[in-house]
Amino acid sequence: MGFLKTLFGGREESPEEKAEKRREREFDVLKYDGVRARKMGEVKYAIRCFREALALRNDTETASYLAEALLSDKQAEEARSILAKLAEELPDHIGVRLAMARADEMMQDYTRMDEDCRAALQIDNGHAGALYRSAQAKHALHDELNAVALLTQAIVQDGHLTEAYLLRAEILRDMGSLTEAEADIDHLLKDEKAQPASEEAVMLKAALRLQQGDAPTAITYYNKVKTQNPLMGEAYVGLSTAYAANRQLDRALSTLDEAVELMPDFSEGYKERGRIKLMLNDKAGAADDLKKALETSPEAAKALEGQFSNIEQEMNEQYKNRNPYGF
Repeated sequence: MGFLKTLFGGREESPEEKAEKRREREFDVLKYDGVRARKMGEVKYAIRCFREALALRNDTETASYLAEALLSDKQAEEARSILAKLAEELPDHIGVRLAMARADEMMQDYTRMDEDCRAALQIDNGHAGALYRSAQAKHALHDELNAVALLTQAIVQDGHLTEAYLLRAEILRDMGSLTEAEADIDHLLKDEKAQPASEEAVMLKAALRLQQGDAPTAITYYNKVKTQNPLMGEAYVGLSTAYAANRQLDRALSTLDEAVELMPDFSEGYKERGRIKLMLNDKAGAADDLKKALETSPEAAKALEGQFSNIEQEMNEQYKNRNPYGF
């Protein structure tokens, strides 16, 4: 074979060249195995493939795939470290900065999230996603006025940005601007292009109606969510609260009976049912439901450990502030 290569002008590859080609083949196989695994939801295997590929050769695209896979696997700290290096290599890549902000959010480091969002906006100050992320950071830092301003800018850039309308409505509601908050929700409920059609929007509409004294309409909206998603515990609690506000305590109680039957570990359902039973003067039933609530929520039980000498005192303490609508 060596004679033929010499005869026809060929050159035999050196051992180093052969090894390099082998590494390139292995790199490609690992990289694209990782891509396929990630698409199939096999995140841990994808992470392993990307790590092994990067051990063979540094590659920006593969590093970005690894960072995204790590974020999907809740490994935010390592993901952010990789993304920070990518940001040095790609200083004008807004997607890298937004991924860093996502990692910051997962680690609840909202100050750094705010910084990364500002860096993203320096790249493109009209990017709707960056404006929304920046608003999230401001909201987490309790800077509500700037959060609302950023969300308004995001909506100007993308009038169908569902999450921006939702967050602005939530903030406005917390600020007491109920009419403005409801206007945002009504826009979402009427906007067929806004995707996805959010249960959260319907829930917030119901809560806003209830907060403004319109329990019958709130009941209608809570029932919509409950019908669409029978395992959404929050809808049962909201519906029960609306029934109670409408002086329909029997319906409030039966709603929560249904909830805990479907979801036996639904701590909030037991707690709310106990509140309704207390309103019906069933102290024994209320105490029993509080016990079940604590049994199904070890965190709550641990937090209360040693604070109460008897279940009646505990029950009264738990329920005394659970009537926000004044009924």
